[in-house]
Amino acid sequence: MATFRLPNVLNEVIRAHRDQFLRPVQPKNGVGAFVFPCRKLVFNYCERSGSSKSMMEYLQKEATRFASENPQIEVVVQPRPSKHPIVRAFYTNGEQKTKCVRRCSAGEIPEIVKSLRDHSGHKLHRWNRYVISDTPSVRGIYSPFHDKAVYSISDLKTKQ
Repeated sequence: MATFRLPNVLNEVIRAHRDQFLRPVQPKNGVGAFVFPCRKLVFNYCERSGSSKSMMEYLQKEATRFASENPQIEVVVQPRPSKHPIVRAFYTNGEQKTKCVRRCSAGEIPEIVKSLRDHSGHKLHRWNRYVISDTPSVRGIYSPFHDKAVYSISDLKTKQ
């Protein structure tokens, strides 16, 4: 029985293009399932400083509940000696956002954590146009107030 062998040149081509098919794909929403934008939250605090008291209180009381309610987010707690407490969020698009919670009470920290969790990770920028399109309209955005003559149904019936 004869065995089939590929020529060496063909083997090299297959090896070169194999990595092309195995490269990691960046997750996109709408393709398969919803991908949460926030992938990781890091809580940094100092065990001795007074500015970290509210952060330590939050971590003892509410952080475990937050972690269990959001299993899609990796929650990391790290001591950061002689520094103010911060919450750092990492997003799927590679961005990160940091909030200092130095002067926040234990009741305000969940709001900050929720805002970091719900943020998309994109930089905030001002929209100069109302409609973003690949093919912009020459006439602009349609509005019913652009028509000079306003007709009612009774007017149309009388004209006929």
